[in-house]
Amino acid sequence: MKTPRRALLEVIVLFLPSIPAYIWLWPNVSGASLWAADIVVYLYVLAGTLFIGLRRWKPDALGLNRRGLVVSLGSGLLLVGGRVLVMLAVSWGKAPPPYSALRLAGDILYYFGLVGLVEELLFRGLVYRIFQDWLGLKWAIWGSSLGFMLWHIFGHGPIIGLATLFFGLFFALARWRAGGILGLVVVHGLMDITSAAMLPDSDVLGLGRPQVPYPGLLAVGCLLILLAPLYLWKIHPQVMRWVLKPENPIKPDGS
Repeated sequence: MKTPRRALLEVIVLFLPSIPAYIWLWPNVSGASLWAADIVVYLYVLAGTLFIGLRRWKPDALGLNRRGLVVSLGSGLLLVGGRVLVMLAVSWGKAPPPYSALRLAGDILYYFGLVGLVEELLFRGLVYRIFQDWLGLKWAIWGSSLGFMLWHIFGHGPIIGLATLFFGLFFALARWRAGGILGLVVVHGLMDITSAAMLPDSDVLGLGRPQVPYPGLLAVGCLLILLAPLYLWKIHPQVMRWVLKPENPIKPDGS
């Protein structure tokens, strides 16, 4: 059991530079400098995660495999669709920034190749594996979700932190049911890029009180958001039992 504990200690050491970053760096950069700083931070975390993880586990154990793509992408698209409906139902009184082909290409590389990949590899790959090997499945789900919340709470505040705890639990449940993280990288990227395209500003709390011109759309969106983790937690095992019936020739895609 020393390996998971030491790996967790190394993850904590990996994040020590974030203390001066939150105190000095982030409050003093903006625009292109902020963009460049974000890229450097994600590359640093990616290198540290791979260094800590691959010294102890094979890539497959960190979720770097193609297992469970249908369940992770299917439940993830349910979640993304719900979030899109919620954003369509709400009016912030300000239009989102115009999108160009260059910005779209840059956002695809950033949100899928850096944000989605690094955060899923760190939390649903490395941190999930550390807690699973050390304390079991429940700790893997909750430990990786709490870590995901802490990652966001210092930069965005407690309300956004609580929202990311919910999304972290969804991603952890999907990691459990799917057995891999590649589908989650795609879902994570879709969540972030749709927010960037549809919200006028990433600091939604600073936009003021929103209006809800389409309450029915809001209700359907919230229902889909809640249904996504509920499916993974309760409904997916029933579906898999039906798929695995001897008389049913369909083979499951999940692990």
